Amino acid sequence: MLAALLERFEPMPSVGQIWTGAFVSAASKSEAVKAEVDSLERSALGEAEVLVRVGALRQELKVIRRDRNAFIAGFLTPLQQLALDSIVNPPAPSIQHFGFHDRLKCLVCKQPGEGAVFPSGVKRPDQLLTPKE
Repeated sequence: MLAALLERFEPMPSVGQIWTGAFVSAASKSEAVKAEVDSLERSALGEAEVLVRVGALRQELKVIRRDRNAFIAGFLTPLQQLALDSIVNPPAPSIQHFGFHDRLKCLVCKQPGEGAVFPSGVKRPDQLLTPKE
């Protein structure tokens, strides 16, 4: 990511060195936290205790990344900060719930009453409920 930032923004050499230092520092902190997570997961602690501690450490990883990105953003103009945000936080990919499929026949894609076409032998969702006697 550092290479992408240096290529995109082309900072002065001194700023590039500062950014490199920020990335190296954040990476070393992250590695230490990840090592602690690994040791906790291998420990003999109870599962609930491990989950709580690992959750806190994962939050710490997010803080390290957020602080690094905020530090880098401090060197940029507001317009460049928007570009940085698109690099650092790319949009999540669109994931279909069942991969590629026929949406007209999908019981998840079509809401009841939208005219979903059901294959022969498949009951509509309102037919699946049995009346109480």
